[in-house]
Amino acid sequence: MRISANKIITADNCMRSVYYRYVLGITQEVKAANLAFGSAIDAACTTYLEAHTMGQPIPDLEEVFSAEWKSETKCEVDYSSTQTPDKFLSMGRAMVLTFKETWERSGLDVFIMPDGKPALQVKLESQLNSEIGLIGYLDLIAMNDMGLVYVIDIKSAAASYGHEFTEQSDQLTVYQLLMEGNADTLGIDGVDGLGFMCMLKKTKPVVEAPHIVTPRSSSQLAEFRQKCDWFHQDYINGRFPKSAKHAYNSPCSLCNFKDLCTYGDTEGLIIPKQAQQKLALAA
Repeated sequence: MRISANKIITADNCMRSVYYRYVLGITQEVKAANLAFGSAIDAACTTYLEAHTMGQPIPDLEEVFSAEWKSETKCEVDYSSTQTPDKFLSMGRAMVLTFKETWERSGLDVFIMPDGKPALQVKLESQLNSEIGLIGYLDLIAMNDMGLVYVIDIKSAAASYGHEFTEQSDQLTVYQLLMEGNADTLGIDGVDGLGFMCMLKKTKPVVEAPHIVTPRSSSQLAEFRQKCDWFHQDYINGRFPKSAKHAYNSPCSLCNFKDLCTYGDTEGLIIPKQAQQKLALAA
């Protein structure tokens, strides 16, 4: 079984959501606007970082984002009451320019892998044990002028990621384990830091410098391995309970499957044939 950071984070919210998404393979018919925006921003920032790292001419980043946004929104997109396509387009064009300025002040460079390619959107896999593997896609591996190696995840977000969250994030823990499990292939001795680079979605976007924390300790990594083992046991034994939690921090209102879970309503969902049969049996 392969575990990703998204699976673990989804399980923390609600195991029933894991069942719908990863066991039954149910997806949404309509793409969320924030998801489309994040994908377009990631692609534009990666385009810039690759050109900058390889000494190539920097393309018109506003136009790169515009093209990516157009591609991401060819399908039906769900906008909230305060969102519009034009607002996202204007914000994204400004954001990629601000990202360029912030990166060039950071003192960091994109790490060059042994094959000569920049470490951008790197897919890595590693075994936790004989039954569980990890998989992840790393936005960026960076290096400072002292040769320290950092893994950085680029986020477009409504608010800054706090220091405590960065210290605790399972996503960054997964990335450290993946880096360490592929150290020989990557040509590194280890990981010197983990962090996020947050791009705040405002009318005038704010792009924060990368916030780097120390790597997870051996005890923290052991604790996470145990967490993955518990998740694996629940998954293979079919333990997928609902988890509404308290009203003030319930994941239900933001869940893509809330109507299915609460009322059995499948409107707006793409349900594979095999999943339809399982849902009918459970009804």
